[in-house]
Amino acid sequence: MTIDEEKVLLGLVDTLLPGGAGFPVASATGMIRQVATRLCLVDVNLLKRLAAMFAAGGRVPLDDSGWRDAASRLEVLEPKMFDEVRKYTYLTYYEQPLVIEAIRALGFHYNDAPLPAGYPNEPFEHARDAPPYARGRWIPTDAVQRVDLNRLGLKKTR
Repeated sequence: MTIDEEKVLLGLVDTLLPGGAGFPVASATGMIRQVATRLCLVDVNLLKRLAAMFAAGGRVPLDDSGWRDAASRLEVLEPKMFDEVRKYTYLTYYEQPLVIEAIRALGFHYNDAPLPAGYPNEPFEHARDAPPYARGRWIPTDAVQRVDLNRLGLKKTR
């Protein structure tokens, strides 16, 4: 991530999640690299395109008002890009330890991950849980057999 890409992403995440009432501003959680990685998985050029949009506008906003205006323009001009930035910013924010502490400080039980406590696990009931359509099949574990890949003529890598 270049310096320009980082500046733009920091400005946007802090605009989307400015903190307050016991919650930290997004950048204070240390989540920026994680958001950048997730966005690059969606589109490897997303951060470059985002930074280029701000460069085309002249410069990066300098204050909160400028960032709010920039985020609003981005939402109108590039709604899909804005949705991706917003989605991954929110998802990443609510995984951060500082944010989890803030939620718990409000008195809410917050299970931050499905494990080790796990989600409630109900036993499988064929009548309730089996797919309603008759396609596909399954092989019991003890009947699974290895597939011979030698006949495919693949090169061995080791």
